Amino acid sequence: MIKRLLYIVIVAITIVSCSSQNKQDTDKVPYSQLKNEKKEQSIGINQDMIEVNKDVIEKYISRHKWDMTITESGLYYMIYKQNDDVKVNSGDEVEFSFKTSLMNGDVLYDSDATGNRKMKIDNNQEESGLNEGLKLMRKGEKAYFILPPHLAFGVAGDSYRIPPYSVLVYDIEVVDVKAADNADNDNIVL
Repeated sequence: MIKRLLYIVIVAITIVSCSSQNKQDTDKVPYSQLKNEKKEQSIGINQDMIEVNKDVIEKYISRHKWDMTITESGLYYMIYKQNDDVKVNSGDEVEFSFKTSLMNGDVLYDSDATGNRKMKIDNNQEESGLNEGLKLMRKGEKAYFILPPHLAFGVAGDSYRIPPYSVLVYDIEVVDVKAADNADNDNIVL
């Protein structure tokens, strides 16, 4: 998969480089026009990458025989242990156990080694796909999430274990949910 994405990036760079006109042909082209052309090329490349990721993800889901749902943003999820406990809402502080891995099975992060994670929902400091997925869950539930790069760490990765352009697979269990008003009150010093 990474080879395939790398191939697309190299082809895209080559196309962009080859399509650049020499100086004589661009005598007086407005900057805004050039900027719009590059923006359109970039959008096209990103759309191609999203399609490649979608194909790879769907094959992965099929191999694992998972019955996943896809959201409008592109998050794939399957809640495999459900209940009627407290639902996660915007502003809540959620504690969850997790395992984050690549689609080849390489485990990148695991709460057994690092401890549970805590995250304030809609804080915009975390992976947007993880935030979106947690809002679909309740305390005590377990789920699988598959995050395409645009919902995870994107073109940069995390500069540590997660490579650039990585599709991530999360195995999540919501351990605790502190409602928004309670989460804020925990920080008050009397």
